[in-house]
Amino acid sequence: MNKLALWISGALLSCGIAHAETSVWLVEKGKDRLFLGGTIHVLSSSDLPLPATFHRIFNDTDVLVLETDISKLTLPENSMRLLGMLTYSDGRSLRDVVSAETFSQVEHFASTEGVPITMFERLTPAGVALTVLSIELAKAGIQHEGVDTIFHNQAQASGKPVQGLESIDDHLHFVANMGAGVEDQFVSQTLADAHKTRDGIRTIIDAWRSGDVKALEGAVLDDMPEDYPKLYQELLVQRNNNWMPQILNMFETPEQEFVLVGAAHLLGPDGLLKQLQGKGYSIMQLE
Repeated sequence: MNKLALWISGALLSCGIAHAETSVWLVEKGKDRLFLGGTIHVLSSSDLPLPATFHRIFNDTDVLVLETDISKLTLPENSMRLLGMLTYSDGRSLRDVVSAETFSQVEHFASTEGVPITMFERLTPAGVALTVLSIELAKAGIQHEGVDTIFHNQAQASGKPVQGLESIDDHLHFVANMGAGVEDQFVSQTLADAHKTRDGIRTIIDAWRSGDVKALEGAVLDDMPEDYPKLYQELLVQRNNNWMPQILNMFETPEQEFVLVGAAHLLGPDGLLKQLQGKGYSIMQLE
């Protein structure tokens, strides 16, 4: 299973929490509480409607909190910024940062998919990974907006306040910097496992929908901390640590927050739920 692709698309923990029916948790200490949900960033139309618990908690809470401000993220100027960050502009090309063997994998993939190799030559490793992921998900029919966007749009329509845990600049940096320092391994593994993306993302969506913590953790994390320690630290651990002070402050507000982040951010020993447990908060997975 292509862990790199699955992280990107998305990016729930083994801490004695029982299997339930949805990936939403009530987090509380005394009278302080908030709701924390794991999301999938891209779905297929067959995955709708979303589990009812997500809608119930959204309707019963005052503020929606997402990873970043989606309304700004989707502005044309920010889409162009990201494209620029995923393309070499210093005279280098992909050939210069990966081995000849890995670049031949890129050429084979392009030929198989019937796209020109020029589509990849100026891309950074992160750009390659996102392009490959986009092609594979399109073939699998997984092109519908994800959980985050669905609830962001509902909040906008209903006038519910929406907050972001990180700035657009930080969010774009984290996305564009994937694979930095391990370029050859990152591109090679992405291409070697590209054909597994369809089954892999389906496994993740099914585990997420049913709240199957063990299956979801195995599909998303597994050996990533050992095989890709830099990526794991930068994409998950660092961001989780950046978000924790903000989440803790939410327990002090009179508003009731519903925090939605990619499911991978809830997983494992560095996940948000495990961190909150360690700070004395009780965790209950909802049905």
